[in-house]
Amino acid sequence: MILRRLMLASDFLDFIFDSPETIHELISDADLSKILKELKLHLKNMLYYLFLRDYSAAEYAESIGHSDRNIRGIHETAQKKIHRLYGGILAYRKENNLPMTLDEKYFLENGVRQK
Repeated sequence: MILRRLMLASDFLDFIFDSPETIHELISDADLSKILKELKLHLKNMLYYLFLRDYSAAEYAESIGHSDRNIRGIHETAQKKIHRLYGGILAYRKENNLPMTLDEKYFLENGVRQK
């Protein structure tokens, strides 16, 4: 049913790239997409199910046979890695006077997204 609605709305790209292996295709920022593309498969799986499929840490942990505490730890480590890599890219953009959005400038200065 969902596929049919996506096809009728000509919004089939979300369906085509609806898998952990292609999560990077859903990101419009080329640098952030590259970071996600280079992540290990188990981290892509975790991000896919926690964010796109809206699983809780406990639900995802149960589905792969781990503890939710372990999943929360892995998630935090992955998030720090992505923040560090993306922060380096944003610093490069700033040093070379490349265009940045207000959100990117805020993230670079404060290490978090604007709410």
